[in-house]
Amino acid sequence: MHYGPVPRPRPDRWAFTVGGSTATGHEHVFDWSDLARLPVHEIVADMHCATRWSALDQRWAGPRAADVLELAPPAVDVRYVLVFAEFGYAANLQVDDLLSARTLLATHMNGEPLPHERGAPMRLIVPHLYTWKGPKWVRGWNYLTDGSAELGFWEQRGYHRRGDAWRQERYAYQEDGPRPGEPLG
Repeated sequence: MHYGPVPRPRPDRWAFTVGGSTATGHEHVFDWSDLARLPVHEIVADMHCATRWSALDQRWAGPRAADVLELAPPAVDVRYVLVFAEFGYAANLQVDDLLSARTLLATHMNGEPLPHERGAPMRLIVPHLYTWKGPKWVRGWNYLTDGSAELGFWEQRGYHRRGDAWRQERYAYQEDGPRPGEPLG
């Protein structure tokens, strides 16, 4: 499931950009070969959708998101990221979610290169969060100091800011504290 069409593969135009409040104050742009040099890790993880379906025991492989954070670290006061993908799709996350050893920039699924309809060339896999938090066709992220400054596609439409699948955090009305657009304190 995804919103919008499947993008055409354009490897010659593909880049992964890390911007926003970086430690250096500069945007970092990586091409495919930069990320292909990172160590590849494999995890087995379930995918959980907020619409109440799950795909169990999926094998994912690719570099860890934490390895990209090491190459392009955030400023010290950053607590959030806005992950962006093709066609303007975005999802907001806490930096700690990207730092998880199980969070991957997946390039392979079940031992095969990631198919285009599943997000090739790369998609974000955050196993403990609902699937809308792991965009297909991921292109990078921006570091944010304020978690309410920018909300992702589904969060703007009333979905939970955190989206923890094990806590069944599906909708904004389940959140404690401020609502979208209000400061997180």
